[in-house]
Amino acid sequence: MNSADGTSSRSFLLLLLILFGTLSVFFVLPFLQPVLLGGLLAYLVYPVNQRLTPRLGRTGGAAVTMLATITVIVVPLLFILSAAASQAATLLRGAKLPDTEAVDAFSQEQFGTNAPTVETLSGPVSNAVQTGIGGVVGDIGGILSGISAFLVGGFIFLFTLFFLLRDGNKFIAWLRTAVPLDTKTTDALFERTNDLLWAAVIGNVIVAAVQAILTVLGFLVIGFDNLIFWGVTTFVLSLLPVIGASVVWIPAVIYLVFVGSIPEAVGLLIYGSFIISGSDNIIRPLAMERGAKLNSGILILSIFGGVAVFGFIGLFVGPVVIGLTKTIVELLADKRADPSSS
Repeated sequence: MNSADGTSSRSFLLLLLILFGTLSVFFVLPFLQPVLLGGLLAYLVYPVNQRLTPRLGRTGGAAVTMLATITVIVVPLLFILSAAASQAATLLRGAKLPDTEAVDAFSQEQFGTNAPTVETLSGPVSNAVQTGIGGVVGDIGGILSGISAFLVGGFIFLFTLFFLLRDGNKFIAWLRTAVPLDTKTTDALFERTNDLLWAAVIGNVIVAAVQAILTVLGFLVIGFDNLIFWGVTTFVLSLLPVIGASVVWIPAVIYLVFVGSIPEAVGLLIYGSFIISGSDNIIRPLAMERGAKLNSGILILSIFGGVAVFGFIGLFVGPVVIGLTKTIVELLADKRADPSSS
């Protein structure tokens, strides 16, 4: 084959790659969240799978690891989320509505006798609520479609988890041979990806879990109810930069002051400041020793941007994507500075 034929063949292969690669992306996009979730969970439990594979084989080790993961992690997590949702509903039902007469009096005092009252405002609101409820109840087809989508997503999640556990090594080996990069650059990318995944998945989860447990213990001593809800809320907020557990315990301190429980409020303020929030300064550097090494502003953007694009799973995917982008730019800068390394 002469050089012209080789160039033509390569160009045609690239065209086919663009065509079929684009189609593949469109095929995966509707199920991106369960695929990403399965991949992250496979990364989390892969060390267990590595220990089981020599004894049970690749398929047996992956099956046992997947069943153990569902039993130990997924099922308890679903129960916890269900209990948290139930407790959240209890909190909403127990919330006291303001005195409508007092609200009307305040409104008229501030805005005059022509100010709208709670009764006049309740009519349009009630109609809007009834219309919304009617739409939700009437859309049986949408509900069934949602159930079907959930089942399909669950199947894809389990499929991804199992095959990444079983064939993850083969997939990584294929990537190493397929990417048109030298060995040093490929190793640097894989090492950086591993560090970013560790920081985003394991490091952040450890920090959030510790802060959630500490918050629940503090609330338990004070005598708060619905502890599962507060624990889940603290865990989720602790995954977010800047926000953290303080968004939960500081309002609790304010509430205790308003109800006259001053000693409890002072105790929670000290405990929250030094133990709950202070633990972040101790645990995060240890848990994220192999950290993302991203600027704080970029880290915040990557997390919230990831949530906006990928949903909840973007909490973990966002920093990985931004971190890899930064790494690729640095590798390109190195190659520009030292062309002989390419």
